[in-house]
Amino acid sequence: MIKRPALLLASALLGQTLLPASAGMAARAAEKPPATFDCVMNPALEVKLGSPMRGLLARVVVERGDFVARGALIAEIGSSVEKATVELNRVRAQNTADIEARLADLALSRKRLKRTGELARRRVVPLDRLDERRAQVAVAEANLKRARGNQRLAGLEHKRAIAILERRRITSPIDGIVVERLLYQGEFVSQEAHIVTIAQIDPLHVEAFVPTKYFFLVKKGMKASVKPKGPVRRRLAATVIVVDQVFDAASGTFGVRLRLPNPKNKMPAGLRCEVTFDFPRLD
Repeated sequence: MIKRPALLLASALLGQTLLPASAGMAARAAEKPPATFDCVMNPALEVKLGSPMRGLLARVVVERGDFVARGALIAEIGSSVEKATVELNRVRAQNTADIEARLADLALSRKRLKRTGELARRRVVPLDRLDERRAQVAVAEANLKRARGNQRLAGLEHKRAIAILERRRITSPIDGIVVERLLYQGEFVSQEAHIVTIAQIDPLHVEAFVPTKYFFLVKKGMKASVKPKGPVRRRLAATVIVVDQVFDAASGTFGVRLRLPNPKNKMPAGLRCEVTFDFPRLD
């Protein structure tokens, strides 16, 4: 029979053995590294810039590596005929000689009508002459209306000619970097070819493929840190903007896209990286 002091001593020793083991398991669980996955830093957008018009390139004003702002001129197709058409329609739209002539004719017709009306009231001229003067006023008013309408049509033709001319000027739809130039001055531009490729690298899109077991942990809008592999070693803050709802069965992963601000285009695109989320690995 074990004495009570010995039983208490055994219990104390057993407690000293079990308690550190439980604390160690909890510590190891708390020390699990955060979930980190490989990724690639891609441009947010790439535009292959072509032309809706066919013709010979008059000039290309950018080179590979140039930064271009939205709306900046990239290239221009030969447009001497279109420029002449714009000038012709501008002159027509600004020409008011026909309207001025119709106004003078209407003023004269109204004066004649007024005089004929006075003579008709005194029965000096027949009423048929008064009707004739009224008809002349109506014709003069119609001619003035037609002249003003023609001038409005000339103005619209001028705007149309400008629009056609503008289609021969290729401008950048985004702020970005020219990453490829395929055509040069004097080459023929078709509607199937493109002249340059422009990449928008502010922001960057970080693409990662994450194992499916993390699907319910990755949420749109959550923050993560991105560490580029290359000349830049510091960690950068990014935000999840896309979580794919269709898995890749072959690899057992799903796609995640993060938005990484890149002010002043300091970070290059195309770098491999590591993205770290704020939850532990599920090993």
